[in-house]
Amino acid sequence: MKLRLISAAVLIPVVLTAVVLGDWPFATLVIVALALAGLEYRRLLQQKGYRPSLPLLWAGIGIWFLELLSLGPGALEIGMGALLVGTVIWFVRHHEERHPTASWALTLAGGLYLGWFGVYLVRLRGLEDGLWWLLTAFAIVWIGESAAYGVGKRWGSHKMAPALSPGKSWEGYAGEVVSGLLVGLLLGWLWPQVAGRALTLTPWRGGLLAALLVALTPFGDLFVSMIKREVGAKDSGTLIPGHGGVLDRIDSLLWTGILTWLLVSWVA
Repeated sequence: MKLRLISAAVLIPVVLTAVVLGDWPFATLVIVALALAGLEYRRLLQQKGYRPSLPLLWAGIGIWFLELLSLGPGALEIGMGALLVGTVIWFVRHHEERHPTASWALTLAGGLYLGWFGVYLVRLRGLEDGLWWLLTAFAIVWIGESAAYGVGKRWGSHKMAPALSPGKSWEGYAGEVVSGLLVGLLLGWLWPQVAGRALTLTPWRGGLLAALLVALTPFGDLFVSMIKREVGAKDSGTLIPGHGGVLDRIDSLLWTGILTWLLVSWVA
């Protein structure tokens, strides 16, 4: 528990500073986190005998950021086409591996999942009110997960998905829902007072965002848990003391970016 708190005390200020600065500092932080998550993803799958290509996996992540470089509307399509051709050639040349077809598919799937979801964090920050929406979304997820951990550890007895994540309970999830909704409503009221009337965030929109995030982001966590259980691993890595790996920490945040983006596109 002590290591968990120390790691959070170090990482949260770093992340918040990058979020506030926005632009290239935040984009750099996201890309580095995704690259580390991709490395952990590959190492997890190697424990099951699969061998995704790490350079091609990283390329699959990076391709989703091409549109942010203003390279033209067709940059993503060209990049995806090049990636598809490149991965096919790579694994045909390495067909002697134990599971070449599965490794090819897992390389593409990893780049798609991490890159496509991850780029929406940067897109969200680039909106006019993106800073406030992103701060609200992160607070909902972080405080909600902390409440779920605390409530579940103390009172959790009814498991949500024991085969995937034995530590998750319905009691903990109830704590996440309540705390998330309170945070969403509170920040939806607070930020307009701080940032002025032009802000698109309101209390009811903050509450709506919280409802969306607490309902769906747990699936990001459970998805990574599914991978870990299949390969027999407890954590995705050991980079963050008390928390496991980078993938363990961003599994819910990946869903946060795209879900918040979709909501903002609808209500704002």
